Amino acid sequence: MAVADPALIEASLQKILGSDAFGKSETSQRLLRYLADRGLRGETPKEVEIAIDVFGRDASFNSAEESLVRVAVRALRLRLQDYYAGAGRDDAWRCDVPKGGYRLSWTAREAAAHEDAVPAVAVETLAPPPRGAAAAPARASRWLWAWALAATALLLVSVGFNLRQPTHPAAVIDPHAARLAQTPLWSGIIDSDRPLMLVLGDGFMYTNVDPLTGRVQLIRDRAINSSEELRIFLAQNPSIAPGRGQRYTSMLQKSTALGMAAVLRLVSHPGRTVEVRARDDLQVDDIQRYDIIYVGPLSRLGPLAGHYELQSRYRYESKAGAIHDVVTDETFLPEGEVTDKHTEYALAARFVAPGGRNIVILTPGARNSGLLQTIRMVTSVEDLSRLRQKLASQGQETTSFEALLSLTSFGQTDVTGDILAVHPLPTASRAASDPVVATREPR
Repeated sequence: MAVADPALIEASLQKILGSDAFGKSETSQRLLRYLADRGLRGETPKEVEIAIDVFGRDASFNSAEESLVRVAVRALRLRLQDYYAGAGRDDAWRCDVPKGGYRLSWTAREAAAHEDAVPAVAVETLAPPPRGAAAAPARASRWLWAWALAATALLLVSVGFNLRQPTHPAAVIDPHAARLAQTPLWSGIIDSDRPLMLVLGDGFMYTNVDPLTGRVQLIRDRAINSSEELRIFLAQNPSIAPGRGQRYTSMLQKSTALGMAAVLRLVSHPGRTVEVRARDDLQVDDIQRYDIIYVGPLSRLGPLAGHYELQSRYRYESKAGAIHDVVTDETFLPEGEVTDKHTEYALAARFVAPGGRNIVILTPGARNSGLLQTIRMVTSVEDLSRLRQKLASQGQETTSFEALLSLTSFGQTDVTGDILAVHPLPTASRAASDPVVATREPR
């Protein structure tokens, strides 16, 4: 078998992660990135290492009793098979996870054509909800989406109306927005005519049947953020699967809608195409067509995760509800109760996607209670001046970077915000050959 050049592997990996087969599967994205990284270092991870590094489990993980990793790998094999049957049919290299281990293998396509095809392995089917339970979550889902779409429509109408008032000349950007347009985070985004998409990071919810009342409930679990993660959870816990159905919906939090409204007022101006979409409606090819601003939890990046996490040093740890720095191994865990004095940690990032479009990530990390303060910081000329100074002190380019923020509040009242760290991110041309994730050492 020919030996693949690491740069070619990274380029192939970027294409796979950006495909429709992987676009809405954050679990398969994280697992594939992790196995590729370990493989490039010539390492074969153990099942417990994958459980810890990819799924946030601790050293007590027992592979003999829990099938979490095995189910995820089977799902990954199936997605790879779908990819190479479709968008990747002409790729020069093919990757797979051979049975019996967890090391990602790369094979030249000419050689792979003579090998037996990888058999399809079906992911466990979820148990259907009890009779009579299906209608309730379906109605709840339609109601929630109808509310979200109506709120978004009203928001867009309101902003559009305000922008067209005669007191605001069409050719002039608001003075505050114009000042922000000179800062590293917003330069070339606020004052641009390129098509822009604002992505709302809604929360994932699934159904549960109350064993006492028989009523269908909607559950929000911060460790389960997609339909695939729900499947893995139920495959790992088959005894409780009958009480949970595969119907799910999403929840739009008030702070997310208000934060998006504040951003929308900055970037909207006559002659510019601006779209607002929920995270589940974001398509892979949208990243090639639009500049994108994401507002919402770090766990719900969706298709954006394949571009951001490949170069970012930060990860979301669902079990602890924290932001983890994979380079320094530091964990930033929210402190205090939201009704009292509490500290949150957030991320503000800007980078260039492989297609040349700008992507901005504004996320409060684990708890959405810090989102509005995050928006206030990234729309403050004073705070963004401090960000510019930190970037300048490092002598780095300012077109791609990420900043870790500390946000302290008392109840619903903001107290203070601080920029804890700023790190440059690879440019689009460097991201494939120099990903941050490659610097991670195994635990």
